[in-house]
Amino acid sequence: MAGLSQWRRSRPRAGSSEMVSRAAGILTSIALAGIAAWATDARADAPSQPVAPETATIPLKARPGDSGFHNFIAVEAGGGPPADVLLDTGSTGLRIRAEAVGPAVRLTNTRLTYSYSSGNVLSGVLGYAIVAFPGAEPHVATLKPIAIQVVQSVTCKPEKPKCPGWAPTQMGVMGVAYGPFAVFNPLARLPGNLASGFIVVANDFAEPGVSPHLDVGLTPENTQGYARAPFAPADRPQPDGLTAWNTKSIPACFSVDGGRPGCFATVFDTGAGNGSFETPETGRHQLGHQVPNGAIVTTEVPGVMKLTVKAGSRVWIDRYRYAPPHGSVKGFNSGGVVFRYYRILFDAVRGEIGFSPNSPMQARRTPHPAE
Repeated sequence: MAGLSQWRRSRPRAGSSEMVSRAAGILTSIALAGIAAWATDARADAPSQPVAPETATIPLKARPGDSGFHNFIAVEAGGGPPADVLLDTGSTGLRIRAEAVGPAVRLTNTRLTYSYSSGNVLSGVLGYAIVAFPGAEPHVATLKPIAIQVVQSVTCKPEKPKCPGWAPTQMGVMGVAYGPFAVFNPLARLPGNLASGFIVVANDFAEPGVSPHLDVGLTPENTQGYARAPFAPADRPQPDGLTAWNTKSIPACFSVDGGRPGCFATVFDTGAGNGSFETPETGRHQLGHQVPNGAIVTTEVPGVMKLTVKAGSRVWIDRYRYAPPHGSVKGFNSGGVVFRYYRILFDAVRGEIGFSPNSPMQARRTPHPAE
């Protein structure tokens, strides 16, 4: 023990600077512990961010006219009033009249022009706005401003001087295809699983009591029983790195009165009043003309869907015309009539289209919506 006592006596005493350093370290530890506790309490007291639902329902509205087809949807852009726009599975991006956007839109000096196969040409500027869907259950909106086209004029292509334009009550077009454009599908900019895809439920000819709507956000429950076909990849990336698909790439075949089918990449398009295609038996003199009333038109994606309709002259109901593959991405067009018989799914994650029921449909007598 004498050695230990000697060691204690001989150990040098800590200097004042060392003691100050130790004290400062202790105080720092206490302060950091206090800050950590405060931060934990603050996080507990702060309101939590709402969790996006897995799926939601957005009502569809009847388009102008007496066709009875529900391919319009209400949107609010930049805090503006509800505006009725065409729901268009054949184009990409929200393109909305300048007078329909609200004060929270951020306008840029970037000029934009976008055209359609119909001949309509939209001119305006790039803007950024939060886009919401009034009437959705539960509430649905983008979390942050997204790119939109603020439309200042609607004109016609020189080669189509009698283009349809927009009806006075039409405030725009919401293209929900997945083309590789900066002004992208707004449904793909929704939070969480809501961006995974959507289902157009407008099949009032097959289900007369249906309430037309969109299901946004795909789940195992709402996608059960769909027969599917793949989209081809887009030919270039989307500028913001979002997943893009060529939704005009579905291999479909069209025939008239049981004749030889014409098969080509096809878009299933809520925005087209006519189906359009040609077959090996189509004469040059028939191109650009209506398929005769009473002819039996069959649309088929082999192994996936098959629809037979007696052709008539009513757009959105039973009208078809002969036309070669056309559009910025060449192809045939199903016409909106297919959506009146099938629930049609667009899967943004897997890059697929789906049809329900997964069995052939035959329209023995096309009803009129007034009936």
